[in-house]
Amino acid sequence: MTGQEPPPESRGDKGQQPPPDTGVGMTAVSYLIAGILVWGGIGWLVDHFVGTKGIFAGLGAVLGVAGGVYLIVRRLGA
Repeated sequence: MTGQEPPPESRGDKGQQPPPDTGVGMTAVSYLIAGILVWGGIGWLVDHFVGTKGIFAGLGAVLGVAGGVYLIVRRLGA
């Protein structure tokens, strides 16, 4: 309506940006889970075509964890 002012900011943070490390923990966990799922899935496909039962899926999961830890150390500097 005429003459009304917009409501005041009620967030309480006065427009400040979030801290730079927000979400680092979730990023690290997602690197680990994604590595296990992707490389374990590739290993499962190799098992399927070769005819073995879980050997390559296990190796793929271990490689996925190693790759996830590498990415965490490399990109996040942990």
